[in-house]
Amino acid sequence: MSTCDIALIRQQGINFAVVCVADQVINCSTQRERTLRAWTYRLGVPVALMGSRAHETYGRRDIVRWLSNRDPGLLPWRRATLS
Repeated sequence: MSTCDIALIRQQGINFAVVCVADQVINCSTQRERTLRAWTYRLGVPVALMGSRAHETYGRRDIVRWLSNRDPGLLPWRRATLS
């Protein structure tokens, strides 16, 4: 079971999520792909991952581009569990 902070966002009629993960997840291709697939399946929307300290992002280009212009502290974060 994994608990993460997630932000569910609706932008220009498109729903997506940002999942905050440990920076090591972003840096390991196997972990980031597994985590991205699991959260996408669980949430049912496109997902981008964001490192908790360095705020590096990984995921769909349009979501990553959108995130590059946002302050992570202003996203609507909430805690969620992946079981």
